[in-house]
Amino acid sequence: MKVLHVGEYVKGGVATYLHTLFSDETPDEVDDYLVLSYPMSDTNWELPSSKVHYYPYIRKISDIPLAIIRIQKLIHRIDPDILMVHSTWAGVFVRFPYLFIPKRRKKIIYNAHGWAFLRDTSAIHKKIYAFIERLLSNVTDCIINVSDYEQHAARIYGLPKEKMMRIYNGVDAPKTGTVIIEGFDPNKINLLFVGRFDRQKGLDWLLQHLQDNIKRKDIHLYIIGASVIDNQMIPTSDERITFLGWVDSKKIDGYYRLCDALIMPSRWEAFGLAAVEAMRNGMPVIASRQGALPEIVRPNESGWLFNIDSDGASLNKVLCSLNKNIIYAFGEGARKRYEMYFTGTKMRESIISLYGNVLE
Repeated sequence: MKVLHVGEYVKGGVATYLHTLFSDETPDEVDDYLVLSYPMSDTNWELPSSKVHYYPYIRKISDIPLAIIRIQKLIHRIDPDILMVHSTWAGVFVRFPYLFIPKRRKKIIYNAHGWAFLRDTSAIHKKIYAFIERLLSNVTDCIINVSDYEQHAARIYGLPKEKMMRIYNGVDAPKTGTVIIEGFDPNKINLLFVGRFDRQKGLDWLLQHLQDNIKRKDIHLYIIGASVIDNQMIPTSDERITFLGWVDSKKIDGYYRLCDALIMPSRWEAFGLAAVEAMRNGMPVIASRQGALPEIVRPNESGWLFNIDSDGASLNKVLCSLNKNIIYAFGEGARKRYEMYFTGTKMRESIISLYGNVLE
């Protein structure tokens, strides 16, 4: 069974998803190939180099036609049994031509990894995104939603429920190893943020309220990530905040184990992979009550939920309640919840089963 995975900017959560799929545990009968853009995608993959193909592309209108042509040529050359398409733009690039040449279409599985119509944007933009997804669903065999929240929203926006299924994202067991952060004080409440510096992830909101409204002095925030598009830094003079930059995925588990809790101030989130990465390391999660995060983080079991409000009062209440004992107890609950719902093995088994169903 030859499966060709196609992506656009493949890094961050989408890259983690694919790394998990390309595990040694994947059965031999699944023959994976990968097509992705450069220079904005990861380049280290578990697949042989002969099975990884790049197309030059920067996210601008003038690059789209050539991207579509190059992807179609690679599909024709590789001749897969199944096309598995990852993210909104790749979904357009792969599926749009089949609206006009349906007889050439392969079996297509599509995972938006977060619907565009769930973003914090205008009502007219949401309607346009939903219309495009409904149109392209006509040349799609199965649509994967990564959470119940995402699946429910897709139904509301009119996507065909008979083509959709929910498969939670999963991650494999954590990598071993330790890290050292200069000046790290284990007696403080050390929080960790992991993610892009963009509006979705809410780091701007967090920094504002940490500096303006959170007066607790024994809290320190460590930030892993950067701006994906322009590498801008978010300015801050607060001594309780340390930027660590991008961290190699092979080392990220060391930071999860070193710090006390992950904080996710997302404005919207189709899933929230960083939460699951933290939980596999026995780290509890402090998350906004947005999108799918309440599905992952259970209050008083594996972490805390707060509201994204104007004065940060909800977050302040959570932070004032933190102590090492409760953090440890919730960390145990987080690890158990990961093992029950969010392992890489569970995700792979569900997707490989889906391959068989699509080909029947």
